[in-house]
Amino acid sequence: MPMYEFACLECKRIIENIQKFEDREPDCDKCKQRMYRIISSSTFILKGGGWYKDGYTKSPEPKND
Repeated sequence: MPMYEFACLECKRIIENIQKFEDREPDCDKCKQRMYRIISSSTFILKGGGWYKDGYTKSPEPKND
């Protein structure tokens, strides 16, 4: 299951929660208001061969002057 970030508009608290996409947003533990899913930056790592850093694209051919 994916991890989502939720923010409370009342007390400005931000939490991370692992849940299904279809699940209801959690209530804030502090003020008991409904929290809203926020868009956050994510990171990922390309593993295995065949990616750009591993030479996926052809390098430019040397120029013969």
